[in-house]
Amino acid sequence: MKHLSLYACAAVIALAPSASAQDIPSATERMNAYLDNFSGVVGPGFAVVVVTEDDVLINRVEGVRNAATGAPLTGDTPIYIASQTKAYMGLVAASLDERGILPLDTPIDTWLPGAEWPDNIDPANYTLRDLLSHQVPFENGTITFLEAYVMRVDPADYANLISQHSEPREAGFQYDNLGYNVYAAILENATGRSWQDWLDEIIFDPMGMDHTSARTSDFSLDDLSWSHIWQGDELGWAAITPKTDGMMQSAGGLVTSPNDMITWLQLQLRGSAPAAGITDSMVTAAQTSYAETGMEDGRNPYEMSCSGYTLGWNVCEYQGFEVHIHGGGYTGARTGMLFSPDAGVGIAVFGNSDNMTGWWTSATVRMFFQFLAGDETADQMVEVRRQFYADRTARLLEYRQTAIAERNAEDYWEGWAWMPDSVELARYAGEYVSDGIPAPAIIRVNGNGLVFELGDLVSNLRPARPDLFGGTGEDPFDGAARFEFQRDAGGEIVSFTWNDETFVRR
Repeated sequence: MKHLSLYACAAVIALAPSASAQDIPSATERMNAYLDNFSGVVGPGFAVVVVTEDDVLINRVEGVRNAATGAPLTGDTPIYIASQTKAYMGLVAASLDERGILPLDTPIDTWLPGAEWPDNIDPANYTLRDLLSHQVPFENGTITFLEAYVMRVDPADYANLISQHSEPREAGFQYDNLGYNVYAAILENATGRSWQDWLDEIIFDPMGMDHTSARTSDFSLDDLSWSHIWQGDELGWAAITPKTDGMMQSAGGLVTSPNDMITWLQLQLRGSAPAAGITDSMVTAAQTSYAETGMEDGRNPYEMSCSGYTLGWNVCEYQGFEVHIHGGGYTGARTGMLFSPDAGVGIAVFGNSDNMTGWWTSATVRMFFQFLAGDETADQMVEVRRQFYADRTARLLEYRQTAIAERNAEDYWEGWAWMPDSVELARYAGEYVSDGIPAPAIIRVNGNGLVFELGDLVSNLRPARPDLFGGTGEDPFDGAARFEFQRDAGGEIVSFTWNDETFVRR
């Protein structure tokens, strides 16, 4: 697809009111009162920041960063923000475009000459800008899975992975991680430097964002916020280890602190940071919508009328205000950030659990704008949302408990009755390789079961019946995945299948 004309949200802007000097203090006071309803309720910890271009209206951080240790969540605690990473990468891309280092209108095959694309794609007609605005019509579950859960994929392997695993999809906007993954590979092929290094150079270092990084190894595990899943009163919180560097990817691979988020949101509102070398044209390019999303009916994660997508921001309308918004979610964590150019405010919400905090983060953002707009239903919605959160949390736990029990009771597990000894387990141990994945899998014995290792992904394998194991990670409600081993005519273990992939023993 040739470069789209800029998508103007003129109708949204025309309807948008301005927030008066009186509205903002009132909304801030009411927001603090609203948050009082959730103190000690929303997961182990939460943080909310609200800013204008020059002032910090709310910087509220409560609870702990790790339920197991009781270490407090603070304004400088790095918290995983998942897909919000896209907005940071969008600004990097706009900066590299303006500098002439990697123009956004570069065709996608320029730096991946060996890739074979699906038949519906002429790569000469799609650009890097199209990748970052989710408009290149193909899917590749292998790339997105590996980058998010397994390992850093070498950019040199991208052409082969695109050729082997890509499938066509319908033309138009479709949100996913793939475009940002491919952009990062192209960026490293073109410049010889990783997307993490460019983030450091263009944003984090010059902006003084010392508690923000695309590498969790920049901080100790004790200093990072852990993610959490509620298991009920008896078992309490399950703590989920922070992602490794290998799982931090360009579509969802940042940790940032509440204090650094203040810096980031104020940059969006000011529109430039001259001392850091970030120009107004760079910020404008990153904030400009390039895709029509067709989500005006509000059927989206933000429950807003959303019409466009920029380089990493959804462009929406709520309570008459134009807003740029993006959320982030991962096992045991939910976050969201928003800024409104016409209201002149930005807000970010962090929750270090996924115990209904996905709903809570979005609802909190919307609540502030209900206060700001003087919505007559706002006070009523405070009580509704407080009760809704409690009710839905209880129902979510019940649903999860039921679902995991049913999954573990499936007939193919045969009651988990098989109890092999260490000699039998050792027959499965070894190194296995797959044609479709550029990394070996390791199977080793661990106690009464096995451990599967693929890159940074680790799964504990529980014996079910001979040659069938159920693999689980840290998430207590993640149903067991099937690991089924095959034997040759002599009875020796020669391969196993998992996740629709066959691994052959070396």
